[in-house]
Amino acid sequence: MFDPITEDDLHAYVDDQLDATRRIEVEEHLAHHPEAAARVMADLKDRDALRLAFQAELPRPADTMLEAARRLERELAWREIGLRLRRIAAVVALIGFGWFAHGQVGLGITDSEASPKPPAFVEDALHSHETGLLRARMVSQPEVEAYDSAEILAETGIQLPALPEGWQVRDAQVFPSRYGHSVELVVDAGDLGRVSLFAAQAPAFDVIAPTLARFDKAKAIYWQTGPLAYALTGTASDEAIEQAAIRLARKLQ
Repeated sequence: MFDPITEDDLHAYVDDQLDATRRIEVEEHLAHHPEAAARVMADLKDRDALRLAFQAELPRPADTMLEAARRLERELAWREIGLRLRRIAAVVALIGFGWFAHGQVGLGITDSEASPKPPAFVEDALHSHETGLLRARMVSQPEVEAYDSAEILAETGIQLPALPEGWQVRDAQVFPSRYGHSVELVVDAGDLGRVSLFAAQAPAFDVIAPTLARFDKAKAIYWQTGPLAYALTGTASDEAIEQAAIRLARKLQ
């Protein structure tokens, strides 16, 4: 059991003043406190912005440093306004008022080439979804409907959200993934049809709001909460599957 995480610990985390053990403890704390995580991420951006700005301005001659400092102050003031707005939006989303998709992104199949590529775990989610559909067609591969979310958490470190009323799990499997363990639930989800809920360990701590990725035969809404990544994959409408993913994300808070 480690000591409680304080504001001083969070400031030291941002300033790279913690040893490896304490950093891990802070990251574990942030994984379970999304509001604090959003605040720390904003502070990290402030820190990096200051570092980059000073790296650009230090080589200037001494007689122009005052003017450079004034320009930097004005620039950071506007940047701080933008960061505060984004921080407020993240906090509102994380405490239950809803997460908003950042835009439709995909693997270059149906979206424009300018769209950013989704994280690698989204591709793992698609493969798991296809494997679940394959298992459903095979008589020799019986589906496993029963699963214990507490046991899965204890054995893999992966937390699964409580499913909405009326959703029926048809298959539950633990798979290896590129970053550790993953869990795939194949679910009959009412009006959404058959969907797959993918949960896996992520390569790095992050907070990602539910975001759309399209593929040839399916679409996925993916998100990340701290060290864990999730994706809901299916063929329902964008809005329907997005709203379902947002509800699942809220159940993880």
